[in-house]
Amino acid sequence: MTDDATSLKSVERSFRILEFVRDNEPVSLTEVAETLDVSKSTIHRHLSTLVSAGYLIREEGDYRVSFEFLSYANRIHLRDPSYPMIKRKVRDLADESEELVQFTTDEEGRLVYLFKETGRNGLLSRSDARTFRPLHSTAGGKAILSRWPRETVEAYIDNHGLEAITEQTITSPDALFERLEQVRERGYATNQEETVEGLGAVSVPIEGPDGDVIGALGISGPINRVVDDDGGSEYAQLLLDAKKELELTIRLL
Repeated sequence: MTDDATSLKSVERSFRILEFVRDNEPVSLTEVAETLDVSKSTIHRHLSTLVSAGYLIREEGDYRVSFEFLSYANRIHLRDPSYPMIKRKVRDLADESEELVQFTTDEEGRLVYLFKETGRNGLLSRSDARTFRPLHSTAGGKAILSRWPRETVEAYIDNHGLEAITEQTITSPDALFERLEQVRERGYATNQEETVEGLGAVSVPIEGPDGDVIGALGISGPINRVVDDDGGSEYAQLLLDAKKELELTIRLL
């Protein structure tokens, strides 16, 4: 193996270790070595390097992700000039609806949960932004897909497939295109137990001045509270009004 290949393999292993710590912290050296099936001596070298670089901390023999990563999250949250006002709107909607409100965007064919706020009666949700979902299985994802040209959606299907997350997930291209047409007609998308049994969601696409979709603003909760039997939602108008306000404000930036 060449020096370059060895270096790349080492970097890849460091990322695997970092991701494992992130998902399971706090963890011991033994846990990491046994789970990743790598010798303790090798894992120790990687962990020590990550601690030295400031990306991990060691407390009482266990490893955790350091606060260094907050600087990365803060940078992302300031990447788009519209994000601060979107974050405020998410908080306002959580207060008004008393539900879980989320702003999502897409990256490499995945839905990313960027901002979340939980209202008084809302479902508790993990507060980090590293949760990814396939676009076709979520209300936010379908809201985003509804603004893409057909050929772009077809490319998404070719590259990622239509994985079944639950029995309700759309897995047929024809069914997906039919649903996206419905989203365009209604102005909003829904998730009817397509990611988690019992969970419903409604979402609207948020577009920038050039017409490109920035992301999707949505409300999630128990399906009986959020989505009607006919696929409608009492929160749809609330979100459509918020969409108009946000998009107008973004155009004035």
